[in-house]
Amino acid sequence: MGRSLLYLPDWNRKLCTNRVPEDANVFGDLAYEKYKRVEMDEAEEKDERFTENDVRVPRWQKLTPVQYCRLIKDHISKGNLELALSVLDLVKQNRDKPSLYMYGLLIYGFAHKGEVDKCFKLFNKVKKSGLVPNQAIYNSLINACALSKDTSKALEYLYNLRRDFYENKVVVNKTHYISLIKAYSWHKQITTAFEIADEAKDKRFVTSDIYAVLFHAAISNKKSGLKYALILWHQMRRYKMTPTVTHYNLLLRALRDTNFGDLKLNDFLISNLPNTQIVLNETGKSDLLNSPPQLVTSVIDLIKDQSVDSSKGSIVKNIDSEVSDTSENNIDRNKIISVDLNKILQTNRLILFGGFEKLLERMESDNVIPDVKTMTLFMELLPPSLKAEEQLLKYVEKKKIEVDISFYNMLIKRRNIRKLYREAKDVLYEVQRHHLSPNIMTFGVLALGCPQEKYGRELLKQMDNIGFKPNCVIVGTLIFSAAQRRNFKYLQYLMNYMLENDVESSPYIFQTLEKFEQLILQFMKNKNRYMRKDIQKTQREYNSFKIFYEEWKEKIQSNSIVKVSRPAS
Repeated sequence: MGRSLLYLPDWNRKLCTNRVPEDANVFGDLAYEKYKRVEMDEAEEKDERFTENDVRVPRWQKLTPVQYCRLIKDHISKGNLELALSVLDLVKQNRDKPSLYMYGLLIYGFAHKGEVDKCFKLFNKVKKSGLVPNQAIYNSLINACALSKDTSKALEYLYNLRRDFYENKVVVNKTHYISLIKAYSWHKQITTAFEIADEAKDKRFVTSDIYAVLFHAAISNKKSGLKYALILWHQMRRYKMTPTVTHYNLLLRALRDTNFGDLKLNDFLISNLPNTQIVLNETGKSDLLNSPPQLVTSVIDLIKDQSVDSSKGSIVKNIDSEVSDTSENNIDRNKIISVDLNKILQTNRLILFGGFEKLLERMESDNVIPDVKTMTLFMELLPPSLKAEEQLLKYVEKKKIEVDISFYNMLIKRRNIRKLYREAKDVLYEVQRHHLSPNIMTFGVLALGCPQEKYGRELLKQMDNIGFKPNCVIVGTLIFSAAQRRNFKYLQYLMNYMLENDVESSPYIFQTLEKFEQLILQFMKNKNRYMRKDIQKTQREYNSFKIFYEEWKEKIQSNSIVKVSRPAS
């Protein structure tokens, strides 16, 4: 009992009565001195604020790494790259560390916009953060260089990136080689693109995909691209690679857009490979896709006929109309050897490749099914002949190839350019038979076939019935046709139509009308007495048209000013 009483509190003990200092900054007065607070510098204030206020955010109050990535993806999908980049600031505010995947998403987003500077800025942050870039990031950087509009800057970044691969011993895979070839070809560095392809071949990365991007590189060279395309074709045959529909489409694009350069007869497409030397035959068909490539002596007639009288128009050859043998037995072979193949190409772009049917047979032997893109390219490459176009349409019908409205738009345009207006309108029956709907481009190419006022009125009426509004391109095409035929009535109708239907003008329309005025003034200077009545009639029509034109110009310009100043609804 006595021992337990020892542990009881002393209730008689007095509490401390000393007053606590009101100033909280005073530590104490043991030495009878009062310490004052010293002003802190900027770094100390920042550290103090971080310690007192920026406490660690609880896990339940901030986003998870997956949510950060989803937020970045959402901003990129909406095209708002700056908001996507601001997610990194949010990550740092929450005292989290950005992951490699977050940097990869941002680099991918900026790469698709071709913003190469920001891509490599983020890439440098990745390396400074101690993260190791992965293969996807390197591929995005190469694609950023490919899509960049600044060629010199893109090539500089590509050079530094390839040097980084070498110095850091980065493993370059097949996808990287494809992207590198694409990047250099898009910036028209075809020699470098082929050097990278040779490097890929040394590493046994040569596939049909690499040849596809090499075809793109060849197409970028308009002067000698077809020569490189032939080299690629024979290389694929050498390595027993079967071309796909993609390779055939790229070959046709090279045929359409590029030339042979300095390619001559007896040249080797691949050095030290006899099967790739262009040989000369007396009979048969020219086919540079054969092994060896063949050229017949009859093609020299194309250049001879073209140089005799170019004013009669270009030589129209059927797709199977290459002469099997020549009537001249003593043709100068030296003249044939030195012939410029590009001149033959300008006459008929398919004649040196066996023609349309030979190319289709080759595709069938490779088990390649042509698509709508293939047929559209063939349509552009065909010689200007109704028979050739009908054969192409029969093939489409026979093979049941689903073509689109662009295919028929191309056919309408070709026929209108050759002034086959009735045949061009007949294509509309094919459009209806295949249950296709015309688009604005269809009416644009139909406008090429409206040289008279009644056809122009009919076209504009059809557009109104279907629900299409003519644009300045269609009306400009009609105005050009009317101006060429000095049809004042047709011109005034079209110009009034623009005012009544609120069709915006264009510089092309004003240039056409100014050239028309110069054409009329030049015509009225004619001194031929037999054309006196026509000249007097033209002068009367021109005087009234001149007054109308000045008033129309003021109205159309005032309408344009009103549209510009009108607030957006």
